[in-house]
Amino acid sequence: MLTRIRQKGSSLIELMISMLLGLTSLSLLASVAGYGIGTNANLLGQSRLTEEMRAAIFLIGREVRRAGINGNAMSVVQNPTDNPAVFSSTITLGSYPGEPANSCILFSYDANFNGNLDLENPNERYGFRLKDGAVEVRQGGTGCTQGGWQDLTDSQVVEITALIFTLKQTVNGQVTSYQVDIEIVGELIGKPEFNRRYQETLMVRAYD
Repeated sequence: MLTRIRQKGSSLIELMISMLLGLTSLSLLASVAGYGIGTNANLLGQSRLTEEMRAAIFLIGREVRRAGINGNAMSVVQNPTDNPAVFSSTITLGSYPGEPANSCILFSYDANFNGNLDLENPNERYGFRLKDGAVEVRQGGTGCTQGGWQDLTDSQVVEITALIFTLKQTVNGQVTSYQVDIEIVGELIGKPEFNRRYQETLMVRAYD
């Protein structure tokens, strides 16, 4: 008499169902992980954009506020004939060829407070401009249309789409002041939907 031996285990269909469920779970997990990685990358990119833009407008504003500072201001006021106002009205606007009007600002200030407009170590002629999607810093006292400037923003990460300076002069009594409006707009490289706009208005006293 033959005895049937029951074999325990999974059938082929059950194995296939298990494999399908496993693959589906892995796909879902990969999708969630990919979404998380993409989200983190976007957040990091936006954070970098914000840092670049804030740092740029902070530095521009800090430097422009110093325009016209003269370590010899008292002597200029008391005896202007013998002490010419070398830092007076040094703020000028311009642009690099092909860039929008008023996207470059030039100015000077007495960094070492010796009363002289030094042209070497340090060169006391400063400025910022927009060129090819980046904010640049003036080097060696060159003009808005000249070369030799240095990038302030990272063009590999951020494209600066606008940098606009507006200059207004006011005279109160014998005191001349300048209102400088700064607007900067930028976006994340390859993702224009991530963009930032910053504006700042500051007053610059004509120390001479």
